[in-house]
Amino acid sequence: MTPNPDFLIVYGTLRPPYDNQFALYLRNRSRLMGEGTFEGQVFNMGSYPGAVYQHNAGTRVCGTVYEISSQRETILTYLDYYEGVGDDFEQPTEFIRTIIPVEFNGHITDCWVYLYNLPTDDKPVIESGDFALHISSLY
Repeated sequence: MTPNPDFLIVYGTLRPPYDNQFALYLRNRSRLMGEGTFEGQVFNMGSYPGAVYQHNAGTRVCGTVYEISSQRETILTYLDYYEGVGDDFEQPTEFIRTIIPVEFNGHITDCWVYLYNLPTDDKPVIESGDFALHISSLY
């Protein structure tokens, strides 16, 4: 596992077509690498998703991969605030930032990701693994 990867995968409201200030901040300070997936499940939390990484899950979560190397620490610190991650927030936090293997552009690469950190027992699974596709199908 790469200890401080240059890549971030986002699977919810930081992905296109969202244009909130945090999504725009990410797009303006990173380089779009393309679409990627990781093993796990994504759950519908209402206006946003929560994903869990599960090795050998048999299902995949879809997301968008960005190269963040030029401003990695600044970007991650800003997004930690958006995701409610860190010691300044009530523990346990809803999300955690961690590193997982992601498949994109035909390779497996370690990426930062914000994963859901609370029980998912009562949360509906998004079967497609793609929150953006799920939301667009509702309209």
